Amino acid sequence: MSVIEEQILAQIKRYETIIIHRHQRPDPDAFGSQLGLKAILEASFPEKKIYAVGKAVPGLAWMSEDDEFMDEVPDKAYRDALVIVVDTANAPRIDDQRWPNGLEMIKIDHHPNDEPYGDWQWVEAGKSATSTMIYEFYEALKDQGLVMTAKAARLLYIGIVGDTGRFMYSMDKETFRVVSELFGYPFDYEAVLHHMSTISENAAKLSGYVLQNLTILPSGFAYLVLSKALLEEFNLQDSGTAFVVPLPATIDKVKAWAIFEEQDEGNYRVRLRSRSIVINKIANQFEGGGHPMASGAWAQTPQDIERLINILDTALLAQNGVSEDGSGTN
Repeated sequence: MSVIEEQILAQIKRYETIIIHRHQRPDPDAFGSQLGLKAILEASFPEKKIYAVGKAVPGLAWMSEDDEFMDEVPDKAYRDALVIVVDTANAPRIDDQRWPNGLEMIKIDHHPNDEPYGDWQWVEAGKSATSTMIYEFYEALKDQGLVMTAKAARLLYIGIVGDTGRFMYSMDKETFRVVSELFGYPFDYEAVLHHMSTISENAAKLSGYVLQNLTILPSGFAYLVLSKALLEEFNLQDSGTAFVVPLPATIDKVKAWAIFEEQDEGNYRVRLRSRSIVINKIANQFEGGGHPMASGAWAQTPQDIERLINILDTALLAQNGVSEDGSGTN
């Protein structure tokens, strides 16, 4: 048990209202850690008001077994509230920017602590998921009143499965230990894994398009630009495009890759992945960040797309000992 975990619980016990935030454009770990923590605190402190805020994402609504996915929180609730932000490295990415209106704020995250915001910070960049940390928080302090439920265990399991890529990316003993503990609670983990492993027919067709149209450079960098018009043709509805991000990893020569997705505003959301070079510092140059091998960024123009491709391609060439003109660098 760490001192910061005890400090967090002490603050939770002090407040009657606790509002939990997570990052914009959430993934399963953002929702899992947010809603999992909410479920633990509701079971542990039924007299308190516990809220989870942020925009609902239809494609992940299946994660919640409640009628309402996200809570409607009036502005006045923040006046005497403790705010907890999970799975969010940078303050501008926090969904629902009312978080500074709380009296105090706690950051719980597993991304590199490039922006140490908040009154208390519990950041462990080596953890597989923030959902893993939430379980460890319960485990360390269960003798001080924290209660785990099947609902919370299911949500934390979903978060861990999501951020480990169904256990393809994080193979450490602690992750599997936590999952084995979660399996001790009565929820249908096989149904969860099935849900997270299957896609719609239209999504399968887009997967085929991605693999057929991916550009792979000699350096091992791969990329694809998905226009808004193209995505409308595939009619993905609520499923989103996150399922295509791991696809380039199935190609043996690919060492790093980027998927550019055009947004309604005309700019591009960028999903970056690598199994070779560190990419989060590069993502920082494009309004993004994240993990060393998995990050997000933004390209505001086609010129930004070209510049990002060139930076990543050059970084891989340098690692391979090849200069941009094709000659050796050694």
